[in-house]
Amino acid sequence: MGASISGLGRIGVRGESGPHPVFESLACVTCPARKSDICGGLDNLEIRDLAAGSNRIQLKAGETLIWDGDVAQNTYVVTRGTLRAAKASDDGRRQILDFLFAGQFIGIPSGATYQFNVEALTEAEVCRFDRRKLEELMAKHPAVDKGYRSGTARQLESAYDHAYALGRRTAMERVAAFLLDLQASACPKSTVGTLKLPMTRTDIADFLGLTLETVSRAFSRIKTLGVIRLPSAQEVEIKDPERLKALAGTGGL
Repeated sequence: MGASISGLGRIGVRGESGPHPVFESLACVTCPARKSDICGGLDNLEIRDLAAGSNRIQLKAGETLIWDGDVAQNTYVVTRGTLRAAKASDDGRRQILDFLFAGQFIGIPSGATYQFNVEALTEAEVCRFDRRKLEELMAKHPAVDKGYRSGTARQLESAYDHAYALGRRTAMERVAAFLLDLQASACPKSTVGTLKLPMTRTDIADFLGLTLETVSRAFSRIKTLGVIRLPSAQEVEIKDPERLKALAGTGGL
């Protein structure tokens, strides 16, 4: 599938660049992730406590936040931009595991280290929580614990659905379902709802387990059917959502 992963740089995890602390909860009030799983159920007092135990990290496009094998000592909530989680084989083959938008979080694995890379596709920002501090907050505030568990369950359900897609859906169904998922996510959109894709066709191929050529043909076929319009290589307008659901195998048309 795609090429091996390479970032322009890395920050945060091993201290090459220091994040600035968040001392004021005012930043949380207007944060795009305010309604995320971790933060969404908190009142103002709990939000202030959560903000005091976090740091915001700025990422440039191409910077790597997490490397496969890093010590798993932090949880991250995406507050702006788009990141991708991926795994690479020794010979450079890549499988993209997920695209992460505002409100989604990168949890702490059960083991001692991360088993994937996380890289910024665009300029982005994440809110970082130390593992020990987050555990203290979860014990102190049941809403934080509930939100973390809810988000983890949602990620597991998404992983199951993706595994099903890779094993049982056709190429057309995978691409159609991917576009529906993007429409329902915090993927950037224009004022009229046109998807502004932060990922390339190669990224999409490496996520869906397809070749670049197959993805391109699927996009062209869906366009020919009048279901979508492609104003540019990075824009998708969904003209017929119900027909797109049918192409994904989730509709009734």
